[in-house]
Amino acid sequence: MTGILDKFHVEHSVHGARVLARTTQLTSYCLDDGEIDGAIQLLKDDLDACAREMKRLNEVNSRGALFEGWPSSVEAS
Repeated sequence: MTGILDKFHVEHSVHGARVLARTTQLTSYCLDDGEIDGAIQLLKDDLDACAREMKRLNEVNSRGALFEGWPSSVEAS
């Protein structure tokens, strides 16, 4: 889970990281400006959490091997 709403998921592979929406409905029906602003702010906060997770995963990926004994890209050169 990424964020508090669990609306988005960060997927990570050798090709990099990406964000996927878990559902097609991202907000409920909103009747006034306050509800709209609140719903969108929650989505923005969740996307910010996804961005932090994507950056963390890319940092882990750029460090090299995740397991002791496997050569990292720095050692292999």
